[in-house]
This record gives sequence, C-alpha cells and structure tokens, in this order.
Amino acid sequence: MEDKKIDDLDRKLIKLLSVDGRMPAKEIAKNIGVSAPTIQSRVRSLIERGILKVAGMVNPFRVKGMLVAIIAIRVDDNGKMGQVIDQLMEFENVAWAIAVTGRYDIFAEVVVTEGIEWMFKFYEEQMSKLDGVSHAESFMVTHTRRKWTLLPPQIKGWISE
Repeated sequence: MEDKKIDDLDRKLIKLLSVDGRMPAKEIAKNIGVSAPTIQSRVRSLIERGILKVAGMVNPFRVKGMLVAIIAIRVDDNGKMGQVIDQLMEFENVAWAIAVTGRYDIFAEVVVTEGIEWMFKFYEEQMSKLDGVSHAESFMVTHTRRKWTLLPPQIKGWISE
C-alpha cells in the first residue's frame, strides 16, 4: 500500500479545495505561495493516492422533496460489521456507512428523494435483507449547519434514466 502521509502544503491545498472544489490552481497557488504547476501536480498526486476526491455536493435542505436520514445499527456479531457496511453501500440511497464506537456499531446516511413514506419501503425492502443486524433506528435530519451531501453514485429517482 502506498504511503498516505501528507505535508503542510497538501493540508493547505485540501483545506482550500474543501471550501471551493472549483478554485483555480492559480488562485490556490497565490494563497499558498507556490506555483500553479505545483498545485496541479499535488492535486493529481492526492487524487491518485486516494487521499482527495473533488466532487459536487448538494444541500438537501435547499432541494424540495429531498430528506436525509441517519440510521444507527447494532450488529449481533462484530465479525459481521464489514459485511453489513458492504451490504449497505450496495443500497442505492445510502451515501455512506461507517463503523463507530458506542451504543451502535454502524451509522449510515440515507438520502431520501421520494418523501418520508419511502423510509418504510426502505426498511421493508432493503434493511430487512441485512444479515446480522439486531437493531436499527433511524433519525430524520431536521436542521443542520453547513450540511452538504454527496449523492450516492447509484441513486435512482433523482434523475430520469
């Protein structure tokens, strides 16, 4: 596996791109005090090494009909956590799934594009397929600050196919 270390220049670059992923290399270079080709090279390296991904994000609170839910999951066998996360990531509306410490084992973000009623369908048709889940609880996100969400790559119902 390639070394994932980053230096202060990479950190400054990532921070600026986190504010505006479309910021031109020339402007980043000016802010950091290096050349634009250096910035372009660094961005390319960070992307190739799997450290950085530049992507469009959506504010679900500004899109009519879009909701976000967080699902907290308890797994009956810790040895199945990776398997459950993999299964979750196959569901079309799951943006991310993570293993955590505490009362729950996994949290997942679900992007809802078909109204709150869709959550019942999601639990009935998709969550019920998860092997090894002893408990799941969903939390609808009602308000947040600076909440931008990556749309799941396989999401349906958002665009006409």
